[in-house]
Amino acid sequence: MQVLDSLDSAFLYLETPDAPMHIGSVQIYEGTGDEFVIDRYRSLIRSRLHTSSVFRRRVVHVPLDLGRPYWVEDPKFDLDAHLQHLRLPGPAGWRQLRDLAERQFATPLDPNRPLWSLTFVEGLDGLPELPKGSFALISKIHHAAVDGMGSMDLFSALWDTSAEGRVVPAPGHWEPERLPSRLGLLGRTVAHLVTEPATIARTATAVVRGGWGLGREVLTGEHHSHRLLFAAPKTCFNEPIVIQRSFGGVSFPLNGIKAIKNRVEGTTVNDVVLAICAGALRQYLQANDDLPDRPLVAMAPISVRDEVHTGLNRVSAMLVELATGEPDAMRRLAAIHESTRESKAYAKAIGAGTLTDSTRVVPYSLASGAAKLYSRMKVAHYHRPPFNLVITNVPGPRSELYLGGARMLNLFGMAPVIDGLGLIIVVTSYAGHLTISVNAARNLLPDVDLLLAAIRSSYRELSRAAAARRAGKRPAKKVARRQARGRG
Repeated sequence: MQVLDSLDSAFLYLETPDAPMHIGSVQIYEGTGDEFVIDRYRSLIRSRLHTSSVFRRRVVHVPLDLGRPYWVEDPKFDLDAHLQHLRLPGPAGWRQLRDLAERQFATPLDPNRPLWSLTFVEGLDGLPELPKGSFALISKIHHAAVDGMGSMDLFSALWDTSAEGRVVPAPGHWEPERLPSRLGLLGRTVAHLVTEPATIARTATAVVRGGWGLGREVLTGEHHSHRLLFAAPKTCFNEPIVIQRSFGGVSFPLNGIKAIKNRVEGTTVNDVVLAICAGALRQYLQANDDLPDRPLVAMAPISVRDEVHTGLNRVSAMLVELATGEPDAMRRLAAIHESTRESKAYAKAIGAGTLTDSTRVVPYSLASGAAKLYSRMKVAHYHRPPFNLVITNVPGPRSELYLGGARMLNLFGMAPVIDGLGLIIVVTSYAGHLTISVNAARNLLPDVDLLLAAIRSSYRELSRAAAARRAGKRPAKKVARRQARGRG
């Protein structure tokens, strides 16, 4: 048994009937030329269950939610309960696949089993760009079990770097744990509570230290990102949500994104992606006569797993002003670059672990009840949002990957939404392409195709603006360097 990390527990108590807290993906695979046989993939997964702890462990709750839950190796683990095999009525295309993915993402995982599922989808013959026999894989994994990078680690257990596959050491004997009794769980919880004063003291020290660093930044006037929290304007995405989901994605060549970055000194790929999303949100909200006077604010999670690694979910965050009021694409990119630069310094001033460790001092039962009451009372309708949306960037594999000999062609990301934050944009990269996936509550984004079209339009606008800048006058620094070499 292992007690859940405080942040992992938070993802469980944030869960409500309309907001299941799983992350996921839609993966597209090229057919191998043979008929699809689910048994081939079932056998592959079974042979690699021992390579990741996520596959067999489930959550057990302390009675009355008096403490954090525990991970336990499931004594009743049944692989078939986590695998589905469906065939879309043909000829099926993106619309049918997206409809299925939306229904899957709206369905909570079974809390009495390990918190993941995989759905193999055949029948994509309505997509002429895909070879015959191609299929999709829809994955769901609870956010309590993994973060975005952790989900990549999990699939690393299944993916291969060639069609031939790799040799995986045979598993040893697996001995499941006995599910603990309610009395035993209470005893363990009491033992943990004895150490809580020390935990609270350590967390308070970290908060004070982070606050001192932040105060120093404020006094010097170097950073303003802290002022963005709860300063975001209200938009159509910041209302109570329903369980139905809207989902879709757009892919771009990674070289195209980097070409924009390279033409604007100092910017990063992440800056460019944020600028594309900002331009799309501006277009969408303008078209719906809902563009606020104040710029939208995005929260961008930052993985700190390598810095303070005590669990699979280790994240900090930065707040970015998206400059949605700026009509010029290049000036919008410059403003976003400045905001990300300041916000990164702000997050560093707080400290990488402070945001995640602070959840330790919140009683689990109180937090769980508060989340459900907040949803039931539709409180999000009555206050300004802490920020408008989440834009999360999950770097993916650079080389092509295979599953049971089938080559993966594309990867679309999914992440949960909650009341008041009904839109999240997941950015993934894979084998030379970057994909921007939109996830939203359907009542807040009923026309996802319009936002996807705006993302494409924003990319084209930024590409043209960057190309025009390159064709114009060279930056002063480059001119000076050339003149120094006698080539000006």
